Amino acid sequence: MRSKGAHAGPSLNRRNLLALGGGVAAAGTLAACGGPEEDENAQSGGLEWDADAQQYVMEEDIASGKAALKVWFEQDYVAEAIIAAFTEQFKGVKVEYELVPQNDAVEKMTTAGEAGQGADVYMSFYDQLARAIDQGVAAPLGEYETVLKGRMSETFTGVVSGGDDGTMHAVPVTTESIALFYNKTLLKELTGSDAPAATWEDIKALAAEYNDPSKNQWTVQFTPGEIYHAYSILSAVGWQLYPDLDPAKPNFDDPALIAALDYYAGLREVFDVPAADATEENIRQEFAAGKTPYAINGPWAFADSDTGAEANGFEYGVTVLPSVAGGQPASSFAGMHTAVVSGYTKYPAAARVFAAFLASDAGAAALYAATGQIPALNADLLAGIEGLADDPHVAGIVEQSAQADLIPQVPEYFWEVGNTLAVDVWDSLSSAADAQTKAVDTYDELHGL
Repeated sequence: MRSKGAHAGPSLNRRNLLALGGGVAAAGTLAACGGPEEDENAQSGGLEWDADAQQYVMEEDIASGKAALKVWFEQDYVAEAIIAAFTEQFKGVKVEYELVPQNDAVEKMTTAGEAGQGADVYMSFYDQLARAIDQGVAAPLGEYETVLKGRMSETFTGVVSGGDDGTMHAVPVTTESIALFYNKTLLKELTGSDAPAATWEDIKALAAEYNDPSKNQWTVQFTPGEIYHAYSILSAVGWQLYPDLDPAKPNFDDPALIAALDYYAGLREVFDVPAADATEENIRQEFAAGKTPYAINGPWAFADSDTGAEANGFEYGVTVLPSVAGGQPASSFAGMHTAVVSGYTKYPAAARVFAAFLASDAGAAALYAATGQIPALNADLLAGIEGLADDPHVAGIVEQSAQADLIPQVPEYFWEVGNTLAVDVWDSLSSAADAQTKAVDTYDELHGL
């Protein structure tokens, strides 16, 4: 069964993951690592690979327990859960951990690693990886790259790939994205089918019959004043954010954005609520009450939805975000935790074994049981993991995450500009063209500071 989020405080939480983490290059063109471990062990260099076990042979000092592998985690309960599962599989191996905030891990490794006081493996966010590779504190995964590419989508493996040869430099561990929550029971009652809408046109058709503003009754609810939610609609119409993965070029000046904003403004007829009044808390509560056919939210809303479904007698599902007729698949922002092998580790084989363990069945199950976070694995693998097999909603988040935009560099001021853009159009404060011009000018000004 799903964790109810007892430990979910510091987990992937909406757009916080996407703030600029200090990366200095885009994921596809990450700078080559100059760390000592990578120079000597690029890809498989000098390490023994056990083809039958599909893992590296750990150094004798680690395998025998003579020396301990050192890892950095952000929370005690996560470290303890993962280490317990790892040492259950690898008997006799010792693992020590230190608590280091994930946002600080790369910076700390740049000094601690060189001084011989860093971790062999540390947890970080995917948007920190460019800097980690550039500063020599992220080593390539070697033979594990093939193994991991068979267990997760190219979206996840691609964003942690870089260096001169584009090799994977981190293990995708967990992922998160918004998705479409739908009330199967209510839809069956209203339409005769519990299948979710594929497009906003489908939602509009139902809204024409179901919406009742006098009762605050809406077919769909989301937070229209946040670019975090608006982007899925804008992208479906044809606008792409940061197409060159360059923080100086957010693409606000793209003519396609005007058409996308006009379409977005037209959805006000479906959910006629001022941006300021549509809060995430209200959306969770309304969906949990069983009167809203659709809501756009993320896995942080699972607990409320589960409670509401049980109390109010309905079944719900989670699927990919709706597109538009003739449009593109709806993209979203996604966050991702990663495990990184230090470029300074004295135990490159054992460190890789530990990092890759986090993406194994046992590692994913331990992490999910401790945190409720969703492993960044293919849906068929999630279905076989203890604790996830009975969860009917995880696959929808993972499927949406696989078509999300994982952008290594999103400056914090982007959210200010993007949210203003969404509000200006949704609340009819300006035309789409004027809102675009304002966004371009404001972003350029903030970027130049």
